[in-house]
Amino acid sequence: MYSNRKKFKIQGKTASHKKALVRSLVIELIRNGRIKTTPKKAKVLKKEFDKLVTTFKKDTRKSNQIVMSFFAENKRAFDRLGQVVSDKLSDRNSGYTRVIKTLPRKGDNAEQAYVMLVNTEIKEKKSRLKKMLEERDEVKEEKGVRGRISKAVENVTSSRANVSTKKREVRRNSK
Repeated sequence: MYSNRKKFKIQGKTASHKKALVRSLVIELIRNGRIKTTPKKAKVLKKEFDKLVTTFKKDTRKSNQIVMSFFAENKRAFDRLGQVVSDKLSDRNSGYTRVIKTLPRKGDNAEQAYVMLVNTEIKEKKSRLKKMLEERDEVKEEKGVRGRISKAVENVTSSRANVSTKKREVRRNSK
């Protein structure tokens, strides 16, 4: 009755392509601790990674064979998974990853999401937008509404004064 359900949420690719895609996403997540991808790929990645870590934690010969076969004999990724599990994920029973949606991609406006290991910290550089928002909040705390309006008026009038003085200088120099 339910045999026609799709296993993967990622559509439009062959089964081997999906498997290779998920494998490469898992390897990058293990290597970096955080990756940026689309929400559908993130959901599939979260599911597969959680299964993989749970299998790895059983620590039997069969479970190690299953995990090793997933990595297609990539010994370095297998060893790195062991380090990540022992360092960051040993005290948890499930929920090893977190998915956070972010702003859309610039080029094609596709939705984006971060997938990260649970015990990793986010260290982002402050963007120009974040700086502007922080400055706005500081001004809001310092002054009330009237203070912000008067400051904006001062900025506009000073910029007009600068333009008018520049025009005067241009006229003098041209004569």
